[in-house]
Amino acid sequence: MMEDMENAVRFLNAYASIERSLNRLLNKNDYVPFKKLVSMAAKNNAVVAKNEEILKEYSDLRNAIVHQRARTEEIIAQPVDSVVENIERIAELLDVDESVITFATKPVTIADETTTVEEAYELLHAVGGEKLPIYAGGQFVGIVTMDQIAGWNLGGGSSTEQVRKLIGEESPETVFMKRTQSIMEAVLLFDRHMKQTNRAPVILVTETGDMHEEPLGILSTHDLSRILAALI
Repeated sequence: MMEDMENAVRFLNAYASIERSLNRLLNKNDYVPFKKLVSMAAKNNAVVAKNEEILKEYSDLRNAIVHQRARTEEIIAQPVDSVVENIERIAELLDVDESVITFATKPVTIADETTTVEEAYELLHAVGGEKLPIYAGGQFVGIVTMDQIAGWNLGGGSSTEQVRKLIGEESPETVFMKRTQSIMEAVLLFDRHMKQTNRAPVILVTETGDMHEEPLGILSTHDLSRILAALI
């Protein structure tokens, strides 16, 4: 009989795993209805946001599969293979507890604001980088990109000019995250910024998320495809 209910058992196990993950993500110890957990977690987790509606449908399906009789639960329906495979996929993704620093490019090449444009180019070229965080006396002042350097040189700008001259409207917006934040938060942040501004931010990862701490890692659109391939 249990073999006949294999899909139902697998579904319920995956559902329970997802519920545990949602509670962990939200740091909840008291009971919160599953659909509410999904709505809350979707605000900060890319996997939940991407699967929000189907997870809510799975909540209804779970109630259809199980019949509550007194203090016991009786399985009365069997989900199809595709549903079981999908909910197990989501459960596995949510079980991943990777911090943003795990996926960030490390170490981060940085420069002082008095660095010349030529020196900035050489720094980025040496590491194959595209984004160079600029600091002044240990304080973050902005990002200079390889495209900005190319545009400066093509426009006749002096290569001996200090790189701070390039920081402006064309510089990407920079967002800071602490090293222990979830990589899912970074993915969602990229998505929100693209929808709102049509421009991708640069994420600098520091110990506590303070903008003036030494950067431990950097994330940009260059990293996004490999992150999505690994997680979504």
